[in-house]
Amino acid sequence: MSILKYIKNCCDILKINNKNVNLFMVYHKPTTLYSSKIVTPVHAGREVAFTGSKDGTLTVEDYKWLEKNMIGDNIGDNISVKNRFYNEITVTYWIWKNCKSSIVGLMHYRRIFDFRAFGKSKDYTDVMKKYCVDEKTVKKLLSEYDLILPDKLNFGEQTLYQQYEKHHYISDLNIAIDVIKEKYPQMSKYADMLKEQHSGYFFNMLIARKNLFDKYAEFLFDILFETEKRLPPRSSRHIYQQRIEAFLAERISNVYFNYLIYEKGLKVKDVPVMHLEPENPVKRLTFKNSKKPKSLTIYIKLRY
Repeated sequence: MSILKYIKNCCDILKINNKNVNLFMVYHKPTTLYSSKIVTPVHAGREVAFTGSKDGTLTVEDYKWLEKNMIGDNIGDNISVKNRFYNEITVTYWIWKNCKSSIVGLMHYRRIFDFRAFGKSKDYTDVMKKYCVDEKTVKKLLSEYDLILPDKLNFGEQTLYQQYEKHHYISDLNIAIDVIKEKYPQMSKYADMLKEQHSGYFFNMLIARKNLFDKYAEFLFDILFETEKRLPPRSSRHIYQQRIEAFLAERISNVYFNYLIYEKGLKVKDVPVMHLEPENPVKRLTFKNSKKPKSLTIYIKLRY
């Protein structure tokens, strides 16, 4: 790394740490840019930006847009190189190791917390203001609660364990559960609860005071790093199914949060999540006739 690049990275981190409340908006490709006094956009996986992902390969023009408009998760202490398997939680790691703000959080470029029930705004031209994603509202909630999480997803008759088994390799989750029981035996029954619960917290989104965020991240990556060592080779799997740690993180997080809720009296506020853009557009088909062209966009429903 050049001296100029190093100096720029240090300045970027210092600028970020001047904020009291810092919610990081994760990006991996160019799209609508969201930024505010408390919202910092960050490019997840910058270190491996030109390697293939489930969304294809990033172009040079795409990369330049991301580089121009936001920091990367490859500065300071980071695991950006693991992004193809860890996805947005490479930013969770980055926040843990580099951010000094007193309140921190993680959202996505297409998923944000909807705080309209807790704040007031008459400005509908700015997305962050429209959904009351502001310092006053966040601080108000954290004065009453310890942790802000997205509303739970309910899988009906399926438990979280069964849902994982249906969409992913259940052997991976079994390994993670074994690691939790070995390293944190006090959480064993909450790991087993994955086979009983029909709803849980997803998206790897949260907002908390930095000390609680750090404890969560320390637990999460302690489990994931050990699990990674025990996983079988993933190269033979479809690229979507290679994102093992990202999928596991959502389930592991539920174990940790339930332990804190039931054993430590943690107060959690569930907040709706606003989906800002359609998920996973695949292809736009245009049907033309002599009078009125019509188009149809096909989407894939996301699997967790």
